Parts: sequence; C-alpha cells; structure tokens
Amino acid sequence: MSVLAWLVLAIVLLLVEMLTPGIFYFACFSLGAFATTIIAMLEMPIWVEWSVFFAISLLAIFLVVPIARRWMKKIPNTPVGLDSLEGQVAHVVEDIDPVSGQGQVRLSNGAIWRAVSDASIAKGVSVEVIRVTGTRLQVSSSLNSNSSKE
Repeated sequence: MSVLAWLVLAIVLLLVEMLTPGIFYFACFSLGAFATTIIAMLEMPIWVEWSVFFAISLLAIFLVVPIARRWMKKIPNTPVGLDSLEGQVAHVVEDIDPVSGQGQVRLSNGAIWRAVSDASIAKGVSVEVIRVTGTRLQVSSSLNSNSSKE
C-alpha cells in the first residue's frame, strides 16, 4: 500500500476511536497504521508493511487496552449540571405551597430556585432536592431540621 493509504487509514481509525470512546482497539490499530506509514516511506516490501502493522497493533492492544481500561474505571461518575442538584440540601426562603405551586429555595451555592413540594413547607426549613422538573426543584422536607438561613 502507498504511504498516503496508510496515513489515511491511520486517521480514519483514529476518528472512529473518537466516535466510540472507551473501546481503545481502533486507537491501537491507528497506532499500527501510523507506524506502517513510516515503514512505507522507506519503501519496504508489502509483507513488511503488513507485518509491522499487525505487530504494532497487537503490541498496542496488549499494552494500551488494559492500562486504559483501568484508568477509565478510576474516573468517578460525577453528576454535572442539573443532575448535580439532586440530593443537595436547600433552605426555604419563601413558603412552599403545594396548591398554588409557589415557593423558593436557596441552594448552598447561593442560587435561588422556584420549588414545589407535596406538602406545605415553611420559610427557614432545610429541604432535600429530589429532582429538577423544568425550571423548578421538587423538594422534600424529610430532613426535619429547621434553620433560619436565607
């Protein structure tokens, strides 16, 4: 194969790896194709090119994949954005009325959100965020601790 063909193959395999994160095999084959690009520049016979491609790819699979998998398992699944609000403690700054749907809470980061609940909750009570529903927080007073924070 030509130098250009090996280079294109390496880039395509790398792009496939980026579209399928967590697999790592395509990255190993891409590494083999990049190494074979160098061999192809030296105008080696085709059997040498294919031998280098398979040897480097297999070596990368046996070395890179186990390390990458261990590394991926160490990364904690931390909720971000709105998902990170669930479970947080908030303080009621405006009485929450389940009938009218009125009420506000202040999160620990200072943000004030509209809040709804199944039961009336008085101002100053600490509540737990159950879920985010649109632009409102569904809260529960299961903490049962009164606080005067605002």
